Amino acid sequence: MPGRGADRRPRDDATDIGCRARSEKRRAHPGSTRSVEPRAAVRDRSAGRSMEGRQFGRSVLCLPGIALLTATKLADALTTGVGLQFVPVAYEANPVASAVIARVGVDTGLIVSSFGFVVGITAITELAAVAVSFRRRDGHLAPLVRLAGYGLPSAVFAVVSVYNTTVIVAGLRTVELV
Repeated sequence: MPGRGADRRPRDDATDIGCRARSEKRRAHPGSTRSVEPRAAVRDRSAGRSMEGRQFGRSVLCLPGIALLTATKLADALTTGVGLQFVPVAYEANPVASAVIARVGVDTGLIVSSFGFVVGITAITELAAVAVSFRRRDGHLAPLVRLAGYGLPSAVFAVVSVYNTTVIVAGLRTVELV
């Protein structure tokens, strides 16, 4: 059984052939758990793995979140539009949307303000998710940021749509009774 250093080649002092570099000598021990790859290769390989983990939170846009946000905002805009046109006591409570509606009309105002809200919320949410991914190495908090960024406004828009529907139904009932 060969002992330690038995794998060495004879040394030629004139040309240093057969001589290992000090780092190779350290890695050549049989019980060593260290890699024999150069440090740069190990660093590049580990960087590749950490980048794969970092891609978790910032790979692409969260399309289901954007779809949910768009659907709930569309429901809000439709119920608001119906309420503004058919119920005399209905009004837009959002001052930004109200200003846009006063300037360009109900239909165009609702389309423009809804588009602006969806784009703004999407941009803020995605930027926050990317920022969390850069801050945290593995990016595991980015889905939570996206859940809050798309979920909370979507819940608000859904509640507003239901409220708008109740106002429309109540308004139409009073018109029939009067």
